[in-house]
Amino acid sequence: MIVAVHALTGAAIGRLCGKPGRAFALGALSHLIADHLPHLDLDPAPESLLAAAALGLVAVSQGSDSAEFAGAVGAVAPDLENAVARAARLPEDRLLLPTHNRYHGRKTRSFAPQVLLAVGCLALLCFPRRRRCEDAPESGISTR
Repeated sequence: MIVAVHALTGAAIGRLCGKPGRAFALGALSHLIADHLPHLDLDPAPESLLAAAALGLVAVSQGSDSAEFAGAVGAVAPDLENAVARAARLPEDRLLLPTHNRYHGRKTRSFAPQVLLAVGCLALLCFPRRRRCEDAPESGISTR
């Protein structure tokens, strides 16, 4: 899975759950699930640029202290293992994450599944945040 798509998926999860700590954890879990979707991987250089662009987009548009950004970082974090493994030239069977050392999604010749997922996540991020009860201003009216 393209790292930028992981980032957008994590950001969308952050939007839905609203809490940075929970968003980070769910983002990391989403990485393992998304790796099982049919996908086409990129070479490391374009992967790095797209990942940085996606994380930057989320940080600028949602805020670097937002649940969306925490979810994006959580979703990208598992791929740090791939980066370290490539730099250290470790064989794939030495990687720890199951989706990195064994089954890593069915390969496809199309980016379509990832593009559809990314567009869906971007659409969700474009909707205004819903106000939560704890975010609402004090009205002085009792709801009891």
